[in-house]
Amino acid sequence: MKHGLVFLGVILFILISTVSSLAGGGFALPGVGSKAMSMGGAFRGLADDWSAAYWNPGGLAFLSKSEINSEGYILNFRPEYTPKMQLGEAQYGMGYPTTTHYPEDRAFFLPAISGFFKLTQMNGFVGGVAFYAPYKMQAKWDLYEPPLGFDNTVAYPKFDHSTNILVWDIHPSVAKSFMEGKLGLGLGISIQRADFELRQTVLVPTDLPRPYDYFPYDAWMKTSGWGLGFNAGVLYKFSPQLQFGLSYRSPVNVDLSGSMKLEIYYPLINVAGSQILGGTTRFKDGDFNPTLSLPSEIGIGVMFKPLEKLILTADVSSVNWSCLESIDTEDFTLTPGQGDTLYLGVRDAKMQFNWKNITRFSLGGEYMLKEKLAVRGGYFFEKSPIPNSTFTLLVPDVGDKQGINMGLSYKIGAFELGYDYQLLVYKKRDISNIEDVNGDGRFDNMPGIYKMLLHCSGLSVTFRF
Repeated sequence: MKHGLVFLGVILFILISTVSSLAGGGFALPGVGSKAMSMGGAFRGLADDWSAAYWNPGGLAFLSKSEINSEGYILNFRPEYTPKMQLGEAQYGMGYPTTTHYPEDRAFFLPAISGFFKLTQMNGFVGGVAFYAPYKMQAKWDLYEPPLGFDNTVAYPKFDHSTNILVWDIHPSVAKSFMEGKLGLGLGISIQRADFELRQTVLVPTDLPRPYDYFPYDAWMKTSGWGLGFNAGVLYKFSPQLQFGLSYRSPVNVDLSGSMKLEIYYPLINVAGSQILGGTTRFKDGDFNPTLSLPSEIGIGVMFKPLEKLILTADVSSVNWSCLESIDTEDFTLTPGQGDTLYLGVRDAKMQFNWKNITRFSLGGEYMLKEKLAVRGGYFFEKSPIPNSTFTLLVPDVGDKQGINMGLSYKIGAFELGYDYQLLVYKKRDISNIEDVNGDGRFDNMPGIYKMLLHCSGLSVTFRF
């Protein structure tokens, strides 16, 4: 036991010091699996149920029995935004009232199902498939109104900023134990289906005086597509009291296809050089086929069992969000009228992200109150990958966040029922300056004060045989 404690101390020192050097966040969910979520995602070193397919597929090699699992999660995003969308020393407003705004209040349900089987006739292999959502973000905002004096007679859309991002993962996995049951190796394939929809007001500069110096474009992108990746993991048992896990998830490039819709709102004046009457709108749409880059991730974890009824875990993971630099709107094909100069300023711009790599640090624990009743708790800390220069409320990963997790499970014969709750508290973000990162004349961020909470509750049923 003494040597185990020394080794655990060394591992924890490596994990903690790695936080400063490894670099998730963004629109990724905190994880999957009722047990793993209730332990703060500190699960790579334990990985003893179906969700090992996500956290560390090497753990699947040590499943005690075959199992079928069904879970359901309810997510409630609670962002708020107070705009500072103003220009110049006179703090000229740009159509965003400086009152605090909230999105349409909605909760979202996400299921997860899986089945993994001990293949006794194949010399200790374990195989199966899981279906879950690793990415989700959805919100609708009523923010923009043309500024005073713009005098457009056509009502601007009520929900002018919205996000609907959902990625499903069909995840077949296989694992096998080696070294007399001390080493587990696992491999999984990610077959991902993405729906990626963004709507925002794009302010395009003109040569006219205020309040006509920016015309609002209602830009609405609706796309979907498929991508392919993999993950792999190792779980090593030093002793019944000590385990170590390492896992890697590959990047996934999703080839999206869909449409972009643009509607320009003109002020009630004579627009020089244009045949468009003021106080009207003009609509155009076209095909849009960008590529969405989803990040790779590497993580390490440890499990220590100091008491027969107590398990402690710790994880560090690094997410490569720097892969998401921009979405190139030059992939937007105008139809008809390829040469329509009224829209080229939007088409030739880029949707800038310039996200950063980040680290997540997690701690978890499980205590067996009774033979069939387990209680769990966890905590994690994670930075936001989004810099102020490209931050908007379309992906309100507001700032450094802390996850407070708890849960329990109860066994009834071959069944196990579980519940988990997670509260994510985000550090307030205050952005003062409007920025055009790449000089294309389009603002890449939305200054203001942002706050955010996320509530997540889950129920699970597992059948083992």
